[in-house]
Amino acid sequence: MSWETCFKYLGISISDRHLNIEAFSPIMLKMSKRLDPWKGKNLTSGGRQILTYSCLSSIPLYCMGFYGLQDGVHKKMDGVRSKFLWQGVEEKFRYHMAKFEMVCRPKDQGSLGIINTKIMNDCLLVKWIWKIHLEPNSLWFKILKAMYMKSGGFFGSSMKGSSLSFGKAFTKSNTFSDGGLY
Repeated sequence: MSWETCFKYLGISISDRHLNIEAFSPIMLKMSKRLDPWKGKNLTSGGRQILTYSCLSSIPLYCMGFYGLQDGVHKKMDGVRSKFLWQGVEEKFRYHMAKFEMVCRPKDQGSLGIINTKIMNDCLLVKWIWKIHLEPNSLWFKILKAMYMKSGGFFGSSMKGSSLSFGKAFTKSNTFSDGGLY
């Protein structure tokens, strides 16, 4: 399924089928557009670090708050950010001074503190579980429960094929071991 066949609502791809990596390609396109050659040509490595942290890492946050993105999407986002951090907008190859996973560690551990998109994605999805815990009688949760959790709780639901599958991300990554939340 290509991203052209998805329905866009508030900038997020929505479909009645599973969204593949191509459905999230507009995010990478938007990240690449932010890196026009005139913006990054004369930046120092510190300037590229700040732009990577403040701009490139914040573009996918809204989408990550709704979907558990596949590892391939995270790798593509990290590829755009890593390439810009180490070589800027030039096409000339430069060696990477460290693995991007190491660059994404916190500053107090001696790293640059750039956001790890996989961890941030999990954290943004946990936010929904916290909202469900605080407001179990809210209208939005009653609608979600009626539509997607007919056969069980939050983790045991059968949301096959749905693009609104924020509960599935936690069962795959084993973020939570107990499956009895609502």
